[in-house]
Amino acid sequence: MTFKAAVLGSPIKHSLSPLIHNHAYKVLGFDGDYAAMEVKQDELRSFLSPERLSDPNWCGFSLTMPLKEEICSKDYTDLIEVDARAARIQSANTIFREGRNWKATSTDVTGIEFLLNDKKFNKVAILGAGGTARAALDSRQLENTEIFICRRSASRDSQIIEAFPEHRIQFLAWDEIEQIEGVDLLINTVPDDGISSVYFDPQVAPILLDAIYSPWLPTLSRRQLEGGGQLLSGIDLLCAQAIFQIEAMTQKSFDRQSLFSELKKVALQSLQ
Repeated sequence: MTFKAAVLGSPIKHSLSPLIHNHAYKVLGFDGDYAAMEVKQDELRSFLSPERLSDPNWCGFSLTMPLKEEICSKDYTDLIEVDARAARIQSANTIFREGRNWKATSTDVTGIEFLLNDKKFNKVAILGAGGTARAALDSRQLENTEIFICRRSASRDSQIIEAFPEHRIQFLAWDEIEQIEGVDLLINTVPDDGISSVYFDPQVAPILLDAIYSPWLPTLSRRQLEGGGQLLSGIDLLCAQAIFQIEAMTQKSFDRQSLFSELKKVALQSLQ
C-alpha cells in the first residue's frame, strides 16, 4: 500500500515541502507520496471529510497559514484532537494519524527547538505575532528571557499574554522597530514584502532565525550574512519542522540530524 500525505494551503505552488518529504521517503524506504494541494480557508472542513480521514492510505497533512489557526478552532473538535502545545499557541501545522484517531500538533515549535539546540538567551526580539511567532514563544530556549514583540497590529496581544503568562513580553508598534537593540536573538516571521522597506541594522543580533525562504535569500537573511552574523534560515526551519512531521506521519525512527542535513542539501540545491 502506498501511503498518501500532502501540504494544504493557498497559494501552495511555491511550497518546497513535496520535494523534501518525498526525498525523505526515498531515504527512509517509506512507500509514500506527498503532494501539494490547493485548499483555501473556507474549504478545509470539506477537504477533511469523514471519507478522506477514514481512508487508511492517508497518513498526514501539513498546514500553511491561515489553516494552522483554523484547525485549532472548535469547528474541528469532532474530527481532530489538538494537542496541548498546539492548543496553547492556537496553531497546528501537522495533522497525523494515530491508530484510528487523527491528531494535530505544531512541529514549528519542535523545529525551532531543534535549530536553537542548547543555546541560551537573555533578550530576544520577534517580528510578527502570528502562528510561527507564537511557536517560537513556546520553545524551551525562550524560557526566562526578556522578549520584545514588534507587530503591525495589536489584535493578538491579549491572546499572547493569556497563553504565555510566564513570559516577560513588551509589545512594540511596527514603526518602533528601530528601538530593538542589544538582543541575543532576532526571530523574523514577517513575509519579505512586509520587511524589505524597513531599515533594520544587520548588527542588531548575533543570531537571526528567519522563518521566511521565499524569495531566496529574503531581505533580513541577506543583511544578516552581509553583517557577518549567524543565520538560521527559512530553509533550516522548513527542514527542521519537516523531520518531526515525517516522524509523526511515517512512524519511522531515524537520526534526526542526518535527515535534516540531507533535506537541507536537497532544498538548497533546488533554489540555485
